[in-house]
This record gives sequence, structure tokens and C-alpha cells, in this order.
Amino acid sequence: HFGRGLVATPSNFGRLGEPPTHPELLDWLAVEFRDGGGRLKSLHRLIVTSAVYQQASDARDDAFAQDPENRLLWRMNRRRLEAESLRDAFLSVAGSLNPQAGGPGVHPRIRPDLLVASQRNKWPVVKREGAEHWRRSVYVYVKRQLQLPLLELFDAPNTSHSCPVRDNSLVPTQSLVLLNDEFVREQAARFADRARHDAGDDARAQVERALWIALGRPPSEQRVAEGVAFVGEQQALLEQEGMGAEAAGRAALADLCHVLMNLSEFVYVD
Repeated sequence: HFGRGLVATPSNFGRLGEPPTHPELLDWLAVEFRDGGGRLKSLHRLIVTSAVYQQASDARDDAFAQDPENRLLWRMNRRRLEAESLRDAFLSVAGSLNPQAGGPGVHPRIRPDLLVASQRNKWPVVKREGAEHWRRSVYVYVKRQLQLPLLELFDAPNTSHSCPVRDNSLVPTQSLVLLNDEFVREQAARFADRARHDAGDDARAQVERALWIALGRPPSEQRVAEGVAFVGEQQALLEQEGMGAEAAGRAALADLCHVLMNLSEFVYVD
């Protein structure tokens, strides 16, 4: 929940591992877990409703001077959404997320050229995704030799071996995929359709609604004005390229929604 456990070496609790930063808290949580019948759900609820978890990630000079690595959790660690949560967030803002629970795993689209190397139990070729592919990422079929590229790129664990702590990489390829991946662009277009459906034909209302959905809070007047200006400029450029006014307006709003899905505020949890 905090990006690092009370023991920073979860695969080594022996003498060669790091000692817990909060030994009394660790003991107390262990007792709570035992007394709760070993139920993880109630333990998760206890943690995420705590004052420590609900802290902001803003730094303070006095605390930073004493604990620059935030080992004592004097603030929340800023973190990127996990791979599965990021995919689910794209589907959620687009209104595409299928809430169906249970059942077999799903096989979202993977580029055909990546499927050539898979010889046994081939991943099915999906030309166009639909609701049956847009279930939560926990239902994505796991194949050790072939992970879903979007999840693999954002550090989903390799199931060929155990994973005590997930990697947290930051590479240019991640930004390029968020800008160019077919799945992301499709969900951006559906996001724009959702904003247009909710807000009607008024361009400013569409931009405001898109910001509301993406950020989960009332957008500032400056943000709305910048969004309206961006959509207007994009529409004008597309019309110059020969696109009709209505189609250009739709594409311009989709471009704005694509930008919102790439904001740090969308991708990162503060």
C-alpha cells in the first residue's frame, strides 16, 4: 500500500534482511490478522482507512531533513498506478470497463506479429476488442511465455518466478506507448464520446466534463479554458487537412481526452 513494506526485504526476514521500520506496528498488525481469522480483506480495509494511508505526498523540509527516504511514513509515497490499475483506469474513464465478476480469463488484443513466436496454446487473434475483452485486468489470461504488452511494460510481474516486490521502472517506451498504443487511443475516443454524451453539444461543457471524469475533482477555470483552446486549435488543424467540421470536432475532443489520460495526475497517485 505504501510502495515498500514495514520490512524492506520481504523475501528475507532473517538476519541478512533489513529490520522492520515499525516493529511494534508489525506485531500489532500480525495480531489483528490472527484475531480476524486470517482475512486479508479486513486487513486491507484497516490500512486504507488509516490516517497514515490518507496523508498527502507533500514534503516538509523539517521531516525530509530527518528522514529523506520516508522510512517512517511521515507522508504518503507518490507512486504510479500499477500496470493492472492503469489499464483499468483507461477503461473506466472511457465507460468501457466490464464489471462482470468470475468466469474464465479473457484474451485482449495483442499485435499479430507478437503472436508468431507462440507455438502452443496460441493466444487468439483479436481484430477488434469488445466488452468481453474489457473486464478488469485481474481477469486477463496469464501466459508465462507471452504477457499482455501493456501490462509487461508497466512492470506487471513475470509469473515464471516469484515476485516479492514489483519493479518500478521509468523508461521512454512507457510514454511512447501511452501516446501511440492502439488500445489507449481507442479508449481515448470512447472517453470523448462519453464526455459528449454527458455534456451535450456545448464545447465548453464537454471539456469540463472530460476534466471531471479524468481528475475526479472540479476543474479550475484555467484548466477548462486551456482545454477549450486546445480543442479549438486541433479542430481547425484537422479541418485544414480536409476533415469535415463534425468529424474534426470529435477527433479534437478525443485528442484532449488522450492528453488527459497521459497527465501525471491521472497516472500517479498523490
